[in-house]
Amino acid sequence: MKRPLIALAAIATFGATAAPAYADSLSIPYRDLDLSTAEGQKALDRRIDVAAREFCALDQQRTGTRIASSGSRRCYVETKRQAKKHFAAILDEQRVGG
Repeated sequence: MKRPLIALAAIATFGATAAPAYADSLSIPYRDLDLSTAEGQKALDRRIDVAAREFCALDQQRTGTRIASSGSRRCYVETKRQAKKHFAAILDEQRVGG
């Protein structure tokens, strides 16, 4: 299983710089979204959810059970938390005009 998100490498828009990418990093493209709208933010939330599920193998079936491992669940929660924090900083920078 992959370790929780070390760095979130996102495709930057509006001149925002992305964190450095490592072997265990997650990339969530958002260049095509208008994050100033509710629709754009909902689309980003869906992308974060899908990317975190894949990154943490949350939906991967394991032999003998359909229940995700506790490690996968923790990874998923932490990955989503970090991704949302990262994008919140980007949105704040855009609002200020950075």
